[in-house]
Amino acid sequence: MRDYTYVEGYRFNIWNVYRSKRFDVDRLDINFADKDQPEFVRGLRIVDHQENETYLTHGEDADNLSYSMCFINNANKEDRPDQFDDYLIKAIAKKEYLVHKLFVEGNTTDIAVH
Repeated sequence: MRDYTYVEGYRFNIWNVYRSKRFDVDRLDINFADKDQPEFVRGLRIVDHQENETYLTHGEDADNLSYSMCFINNANKEDRPDQFDDYLIKAIAKKEYLVHKLFVEGNTTDIAVH
């Protein structure tokens, strides 16, 4: 899905990359021609429909979120979509988007994705 939204007064193109009953994850690409370039130009937006909250990530956090979602999708052989939601709940709470760092404390990454 492609749409538009505004962040800090700048227009962004929205590209939905993931959707579940609880979450939407959208890629945000800036669409502007002003003289001042904003700090946030490209990243990901996580919309939590259950909590009515929106979270923006960019830079290393957005890269880690993209990597982790691909990792979970590749490792999720049982086709369990709740794995994404479990990961996103923990990632948002800890503000840590790299799946390997989220699940090292007493849990292996395999537990997170299987």
